[in-house]
This record gives sequence, structure tokens and C-alpha cells, in this order.
Amino acid sequence: MTEEGTTLCPRCEALHVLGLGMEALENEIRSAYRLLTKAWQPEGFQDDPTLKEAAETKLKDVQTAFDFLTLTSTDRAHAQRPIYLSSKLAAAPPLPGAGSAVQVAHAGSVAPPPAPAPIAAASSVVLEEAPPPGLWPKIKSLLMIAAVALVILRIGYVLYVLKAQTAPGGPAAIVNGPSQGSATPATELPEKKILDAVMQAFKKPDQSNSAPADGPRTGQPASSIAKSRQQQTEHTAAHAAQPATIKLRPYVTVGSTRDEVLAQQGTPTASSEDKFVYGTSELYLKDSRVVGWRIDPFSSPIRVKLWPQSPVDPDLDFFTLNSSKDEVLVVQGTPTEFSEDTFKYGDSVVYFNHNRVVNWKNDPGSVPLRAR
Repeated sequence: MTEEGTTLCPRCEALHVLGLGMEALENEIRSAYRLLTKAWQPEGFQDDPTLKEAAETKLKDVQTAFDFLTLTSTDRAHAQRPIYLSSKLAAAPPLPGAGSAVQVAHAGSVAPPPAPAPIAAASSVVLEEAPPPGLWPKIKSLLMIAAVALVILRIGYVLYVLKAQTAPGGPAAIVNGPSQGSATPATELPEKKILDAVMQAFKKPDQSNSAPADGPRTGQPASSIAKSRQQQTEHTAAHAAQPATIKLRPYVTVGSTRDEVLAQQGTPTASSEDKFVYGTSELYLKDSRVVGWRIDPFSSPIRVKLWPQSPVDPDLDFFTLNSSKDEVLVVQGTPTEFSEDTFKYGDSVVYFNHNRVVNWKNDPGSVPLRAR
């Protein structure tokens, strides 16, 4: 629900202040908060009072947005709408030294999509829903197939008419066969018979030349039948040998094939039978399938994902001793590196024994752990 005179909900507004999209995950929110608080420290603008004041204002807005987004869903529903010191939903100025855009890395996977464009001040904003991706190419393909079919039908009809005009006995001899009486003119042929004749002309050769069950057709050589069957077998084998279409997925995950990784990520900077290297990130393979990774989300991000294997409360805010791996995944998101006994989030580590948390090492300067 949005308030009167406001174009965005409180959560969307807070995400915009952090430079994130509406689909941002919790670990992305925390990564953006850490980056912005470091970049907008007022101590870095001691030589310019104006910039220092702007940095203090920006820092307060970032803190306000982060505090609101980290509330539990129940507390957030009863909380008042945050008030920001800077202009409403104005585009955040670029960070010092960050160029034209700032990308906040996914804590343990990839850089998030770029921040939404600034919304111009207006009395109302009309949001248009984008068409489903890939729909227009399918429509074009169907139209092209329909056009080709129409051209083929027209060519078949012309060939039929030419054949009818040159055949002994006229067109009636083509449709009804030789007759004892006079030929029927083409203009007097029923439309159904013309269409049946055209369809007969387009029948597959193997249907018209195939031998009956009790032996070859009278007058047709056995060698011709064998050759036709051999061509049909080769055609079927050629279609069966075609490689299966690779379906691109938005994430690389455990079990992704070697070909799926290449189709999504492109050619690696280095590779071997059991490893793909993309810059400072690595994907580990076994039997041509992904079994693990070590991701550098800042310099070489790769979109990777681990999903819980059992039902878990999606509103968990913290994990603790004896929490399961699935509960840690819900709270912390996909790790940047993992093994059977560890999940790594940057320089922070969670230790497991029999899939239960037994200890952790928290590095707030890297990726802080939400542990108690």
C-alpha cells in the first residue's frame, strides 16, 4: 500500500535510497549498506564543508533506510514511514571515485542489477508492464511459418492446374481418372476435389511408394523400395543425432552441466577437466557437472545459487548453534565458497557438523553474519 502523494511503498523507497531494485535480497541490502557507509563518511570531506554536510545527510538517509529494511516483517508493518533528509527519491549522487554508476556485490554470488532510474517529480506515475521476454520472436516465427505454408500451397495449386491443362482428357482425368465420356472443364470441378488433388500431390514419397504388407506394389522394383526405406532410416538417424537444445538458466548451481556454464558465462579465462576459472572466481566440476565454487563477488562476480533442500521459515532473522544448513541459507543467502563442513561469506565462516551449526567466525568488515 502506498500513501497519498507517494509513488512508492516505504520498502521500495528505502531500497531506492540504498541504490537497489525491488527484488534485492537481504544480503544485497547489507552489502549496499556497508559500501555506502564507507563511501559517505564525513571525515573524507574535511576540506569542503558543503560536501561534508551532504555526506552527513546522505549517511543519515542510508542509516534510516537500512534500519527500516532490517526490521522484521511484523515490526515493519507497524512502523511509521521513514523520513529522508535528501529530496524525495532523487537519484543518489555517484560515490567518490566510483565513476558513473555504483554496483553493490551480492554477498556470496553476483553484482545486483543496476539501481532504478530516478523518478521524475509528478502528480502520478504510470507503470507499464513490459511484455514477456521471448514472446515477439515466437510470434515472428509463427508468422513466417504461416507465410511459407501459404506460398507452398499456392505453388502446389499452380502446378496442379498446369498438369490438368496438359493431361489427356483435361482436368477431370487428374481428379477422377480416365472416363468414357467427355472431360469436365476445370471451372466446373468442385472445390473439395481440387483441394484433395493438391493434398495428394504433396503427400510424402514414402506414403505413395511404400509397399503393401503382402509384398511390393505391382510394377515397382524391389531395389527402389529398399532404397526408399534406407533413405528414411538415414533421415531419422540424422534427426536423432542432433544435440539437445541447452536451456539457459539465471543461475549456476550444483548440478549445472559444463555446457550450461559455457552457454551462460562464456569462455573461461582458464579451464581444466575439473575446473573453470573466470578471473579470480572458480567453478569446480566433477563428471562434467558443477559440485562447488569459490566466488570473488567484487572483481569477478558469477551468478550462483544454493537453495534449501527442506522447508524453512522464510522470515528467519538469525541463525544460532544447532541451526541447519538450510536455515543458514535462508538467513545469509548463497555462500561465496562452501564444503561439507563450512559455508564462507567473504572472510566470515560458518562451521557445521552433521549439517548443524557448531561454530562461526564473524568478520564484520567483510560480510557480517546474522548469528546469535
